[in-house]
Amino acid sequence: MSNPFILAIKTDPGQFLGELDTSELKAVVEGCVEVLEKRAKKGESEAPAALQSLYRSVANIEI
Repeated sequence: MSNPFILAIKTDPGQFLGELDTSELKAVVEGCVEVLEKRAKKGESEAPAALQSLYRSVANIEI
């Protein structure tokens, strides 16, 4: 795998994500949701569970 984004997030996700500013994190999350929604609609078996897990995580955030 030669993509630096993927390599960094797999190697040390906490450090990688911690270096992003809020608008960058928002863009990453929105992109992930969009891709998971499309994959779920296409019938990819793991996508609905991943999307549901993401929604649950967000629902449990206390501000």
